[in-house]
Amino acid sequence: MSDLEKIRKIIEAYENEPKKCPYCFKKLKAKFLKADSSVRYYCSFCEQYVDFEWDYLHAIAIRSEKYLVVDDPSGLYDLKSNKKA
Repeated sequence: MSDLEKIRKIIEAYENEPKKCPYCFKKLKAKFLKADSSVRYYCSFCEQYVDFEWDYLHAIAIRSEKYLVVDDPSGLYDLKSNKKA
């Protein structure tokens, strides 16, 4: 599957009901957190909570990173705290 097809699947996963994980495209489970009375979505396959504002954009950025034409020697566009080796 090409990167553009993966990006299209990520966008479709965000628009679908129920929501799907942007990394593995499996259905997300809603979990109620009693501490702050909020609902967070959890992917049991990836074993992580999914933040709708961050994780979908991050998954797209991972796929499109090799197509960047901007040269950034300081690494400011790096979205993760750990740099890839």
